[in-house]
Amino acid sequence: MQASEQTLQLIDIKRRNIGEVRIDSMVDQLVTGEFAPGPNFLLVEKLFQNFEEAVNVQALSVVDQLDEQIAALGLQLYSPEHGQFIKIYDVQIWRDGGFSCRLTSDLVRAVNGVSHSAKESIFIAAIPQ
Repeated sequence: MQASEQTLQLIDIKRRNIGEVRIDSMVDQLVTGEFAPGPNFLLVEKLFQNFEEAVNVQALSVVDQLDEQIAALGLQLYSPEHGQFIKIYDVQIWRDGGFSCRLTSDLVRAVNGVSHSAKESIFIAAIPQ
């Protein structure tokens, strides 16, 4: 798979598949792409819709509250190809399918179901810069 075709799973803290993200670019730690809802997106869809509405009307205190709720989901990107999870924050999913997030420096590799630290460069190399 070429880097420009990199598709990752978006999972929550309970390891539920929220959807898939096709990565378009990464600049510094900002990742952008297109989001395709998964079977569990319905559990969080209203939260992201409310976030988008608050952003549109510039209700900043509401945006902050909703951002905290989104952060509490513990969202991560998962690469089945590399068996790696990467913690993310500032996750935004828009109604038009737009997606963005920021990467933490915390990369975790799953080996036999157990999480282990891994070098960020292994995962990041697969994301178009």
